[in-house]
Amino acid sequence: MTELQLTNLKGVQAVVRASANPNLSASTDDDRVMAALRDGSMTSSEWLTAMTLCGHGYIAHGGAGSSPITFGATYDADAPDLYVWVPNGCTIIPTSIQVSYEAIGTEEVMEVIGLVSSTGDSTITGTEAIIWNLRLDQPYSSSCKCEVAVDNAGITDPNAGDYFEFWRVQRNLTDTTASTENDRPTHRWEWNVGNCLTPPVIVGRATTGSCLAVYAASQAGTGFITATWVEVPSKFIV
Repeated sequence: MTELQLTNLKGVQAVVRASANPNLSASTDDDRVMAALRDGSMTSSEWLTAMTLCGHGYIAHGGAGSSPITFGATYDADAPDLYVWVPNGCTIIPTSIQVSYEAIGTEEVMEVIGLVSSTGDSTITGTEAIIWNLRLDQPYSSSCKCEVAVDNAGITDPNAGDYFEFWRVQRNLTDTTASTENDRPTHRWEWNVGNCLTPPVIVGRATTGSCLAVYAASQAGTGFITATWVEVPSKFIV
């Protein structure tokens, strides 16, 4: 192996291969070519943004325009309000989740939960949500499935295998003052990778796959849910 004394070199330029599509299928021991975007800029930081620029970012939502979906009246583990199934060989990293209520009903309890699990279910019973590539030229299609307003017992309970809740919010406490100005609950909540810095990495497991489940339980709740993520082959991550 040749040793380079970088302190003695002058006028050295690092040349990288400009690519809008890094090689995501390389084997573990393959040599890698240092990649850059087409303008030559490096992508050693903001990796999730770089993957989106390369066509590996996706979005799905429940409800659109003035047509909301109906949320579960109470928390029901096997009936999430948005569900993304991740097949074996695929890995996704959530980048944002938004839950917006148009109506909440009379019950004070509002439970907004984000959960990931190694117990997935590809036979979802709900309303199919289209998964769009975040690049409008749609260079790739997602390997995942997404459904919203999942029926009761519409999936296998994801609280099994390896699982954890990574996001939970609750409505504000009711104010007892006469004005009741603070009785009005927050109607929109958002989780994003920029605030947490350590997003869950959902590696699709063999046989059942894995999943992302979002719940927005409210007594008579209706509204909208949007989720975005970056998706790559699992061998690119593990």
